[in-house]
Amino acid sequence: MKLFLVLCLLCLPSMVRAQDVFNYVLDNATRVVNSPTSGYTQAQIAQFKRTSLLYLQKKAFEQSETVATDLLDTQAYYLSEFLTLFFTEVMKDKKQPEAVRKNKILLFMNASVMNPMWNDTDRETTHAFIDDKESMTPFCLDTDWQKAYAAAVVNLESLR
Repeated sequence: MKLFLVLCLLCLPSMVRAQDVFNYVLDNATRVVNSPTSGYTQAQIAQFKRTSLLYLQKKAFEQSETVATDLLDTQAYYLSEFLTLFFTEVMKDKKQPEAVRKNKILLFMNASVMNPMWNDTDRETTHAFIDDKESMTPFCLDTDWQKAYAAAVVNLESLR
């Protein structure tokens, strides 16, 4: 019994750190959304991140009471990378014809839609940001962000 308790105590620090990346990205997004000094663009991006992470967490725990410790961290990391790549590419193409920019936006939209994480049939929820014509982040919430990021990188390379 004592050995079991010692092992539990030794594992405790790793369980506490299990979602460090996820919590960091979520906390940062929440802070930006709630800050009165955040700009419109910054707040919109943070709101998508926050919504996407909360959706991810909710779906993960619906699937299993014990979520793999690295799933949420990995998805949060690649969500951030995906958004950074998206805005870098869109801003880089500001001087390009509208058709070039539109194709890049569609490339990222398709990467998010074509790489679902849960195959959620609730399209009203999963496509809320896509259906919102004012959204700066027209992406599906039901996305495997690691796969979507890889697909975006590959598709961007094929455009070059």
